[in-house]
Parts: sequence; C-alpha cells; structure tokens
Amino acid sequence: MGEISFLGYFKLAISTLKYLPQLYWNYKRKATAGWSIFNIIMDLTGGLFSFGQMGLEAIFGLDVKINVVKLVLGIMVVFYDILFIIQHYCLYRNNKPQTTES
Repeated sequence: MGEISFLGYFKLAISTLKYLPQLYWNYKRKATAGWSIFNIIMDLTGGLFSFGQMGLEAIFGLDVKINVVKLVLGIMVVFYDILFIIQHYCLYRNNKPQTTES
C-alpha cells in the first residue's frame, strides 16, 4: 500500500507542475490563441464529477475514508481550470499572440 500512496502523491506533484507553464505563457503573451479551451472545459468537468462522486459516496455511506490525493487533485484541477477560463474568456478574449520580430 505504501507504493500506491507514494504514486498518488507523485501524481499530485506532477499535476501541480503541469499547469504552471501554460498559465505563465498565456500571461506573458497576453493571449490564449493556439490551444483548445475545450480540453480545459473537459478537465473542469472531470474535476467536478470527481467531487460529485466523493459527495455521493459520503451521502450513501459507501466510503467513509477521504481520499486526500483525489480531493486535493480535484481542488487543484478546478482552481487552475477556472484561471484558464478567466484568461481565455475575460482577460485575453480578443488578443492575438504577440510575436517578436527581429
């Protein structure tokens, strides 16, 4: 069981790091052109369904233990996806990526 728990925390660390570069480059370019917001919306849907599953399990008493990795991963996914949606639909809505010409 120790190895499985370690792998869960490893996935949590990797997932934390995977969102940061895209968030940074969207900010730096002041644009979100070139990537699909659909993937972000699907990711957000998965995070919300994860919360829903844990809620239903708690309501019906199917699993009393809280899966900490799943809970933190769901919170993190929803947080980052909301930031991406804000970038895409609010902050950089009509912006084209800035190119540097030499």
